[in-house]
Amino acid sequence: MGRQSPFLLQIGVFILFFILQAATMRDRIIGGREAKPHSRPYMASIQFKGKNICGGALVNRIWVMSAAHCFDNLRPESMQVVLGAHSVTAQEPSQQNFTVQASISHPNYNMETLENDIHLLKLNKAALVNDFVRKISLPKQGEDVTPRRKCIIAGWGDTTDFETHPKALMETNTEVVSRASCNSSWTGSISQHMVCATSPDNVKRGFCSGDSGAPLVCMNRAVGVVSFSSFRCANPRFPDVYTRVSEFISWMEDVMRSF
Repeated sequence: MGRQSPFLLQIGVFILFFILQAATMRDRIIGGREAKPHSRPYMASIQFKGKNICGGALVNRIWVMSAAHCFDNLRPESMQVVLGAHSVTAQEPSQQNFTVQASISHPNYNMETLENDIHLLKLNKAALVNDFVRKISLPKQGEDVTPRRKCIIAGWGDTTDFETHPKALMETNTEVVSRASCNSSWTGSISQHMVCATSPDNVKRGFCSGDSGAPLVCMNRAVGVVSFSSFRCANPRFPDVYTRVSEFISWMEDVMRSF
């Protein structure tokens, strides 16, 4: 067998590099700023072995909403939830720590299409509501969010494509785009169960496949849950995609009554 061309070997290494980058890109806010400490008291850090793996939002004193794809291979007993944090790498007096009593994905969640990508975690005890820990309001069942609505996304994920970890909660602005416009970028894969948003000024700003599970907050309500994005973070050509919370209010209420 003849010797391989050095050029072809270089191409192979280049392709492998980007495959590995795609595999490791998760949970990051891109082009953001540090949030004012404890200005987003609904934020939850979902952790595995003491490391933030996904975001979430406190929806009542004992339940946290997140994304189903965060939990594809995680058992409830392996997770911890931290509320009241500004930094997730330091001990803070404001923090409240929980184990997970129940972990429930939507029954129609599809891990390939990320349809119905929503999840609920039941905490092992009720959160203490104070200045650092508060629930987020939810939309009404079926309520939609209009295009051009200005929103906020926050999280503790990486701040670059190369796993740069923030020291504190980061946030950035984003703006809702129409499903029709979003579908033109995503070749028809955006359903009524999803909401799309992108940087309002074409600056590279948003999430990268995360901060998975974190809430898209518009008008002080969690209208979306971070679901998926393009290969490169915050690409304005491919709007970020969120699970549309208002489509799942009845399901959430049923789950919270049953457990």
